Amino acid sequence: MRTIHLAGWPHSVSALGFGCASLGSRISRKAGTAAIERALAAGINWFDVAPSYGDGEAEAILGDALAGVSVAIVTKVGLRAAPAKRIARVARSLARPIVSAFPTLRALTKSMRAQAIERLPLDPESIRTSIGRSLERLKVDRVAVLALHEPAFEDLRRDDVLRALEDLKRQGLVARIGIAGSFDDFCAANDARPFIDVAQFAISASGRCGAQIGSIATRKAFAVLHGVFGVKSPNDLDRSLRYAFGANPSGVVLTSSFTPDHLAMNVAAANETPDEALAAKIESRSRSESARG
Repeated sequence: MRTIHLAGWPHSVSALGFGCASLGSRISRKAGTAAIERALAAGINWFDVAPSYGDGEAEAILGDALAGVSVAIVTKVGLRAAPAKRIARVARSLARPIVSAFPTLRALTKSMRAQAIERLPLDPESIRTSIGRSLERLKVDRVAVLALHEPAFEDLRRDDVLRALEDLKRQGLVARIGIAGSFDDFCAANDARPFIDVAQFAISASGRCGAQIGSIATRKAFAVLHGVFGVKSPNDLDRSLRYAFGANPSGVVLTSSFTPDHLAMNVAAANETPDEALAAKIESRSRSESARG
């Protein structure tokens, strides 16, 4: 696996990250654990999770599956899974094989799960409590990155919130602090506190990703891209991956790799030399199409 440097972390990290958003919800514990084991065998050591993922189950499943393996984990604070009654959890478990058999139902279940996520009111105590619970579920002493999860704009300039995040870094519980939201959110947070130096955001079809990555590099920050297949044509998955790695050659590209076929495709793309010229060409074409459109 091609690796890259992450300042403040004791070892190199994989250019390909493993996204855990569906772990525990659409993906069962058993299937998810098997997928994590395949990812580790392929050399992936960047795992992205959050308290809200997998109906609130993803962190615990990931912690059990890693079983003390040394990896870089990204977790978040700001969103959480709303408390669910036992009957609701059982219903979701029973629905999983039905959704697998009828993928057209996935959009409906995704909408239902979105409604089961709530915003956590941020203050120093809630931030400390959230990371403490995450570390316990993940069975680790610290994480590579703690990110504000889709933060409200006003939270990005609150001194108490920013000081609490800086304290966690000073205490060694997190190596880096980031924003998992929009590029603009990251810029606002980094302007307020330069120690917020990890930007995790979705690729857009606007042809601006290269410029955004350049801006992040100028700020001496680290970029993580996700939503790779949101800008694809149906038969162009490989091109979308090559674009993402070319646009972000010194950062991480985050994908879902729960099936062996997807994992193999993602790993193959990650191991290629990033084609920055291809990424620039695709972005130029995208900008031209937008200007005509």
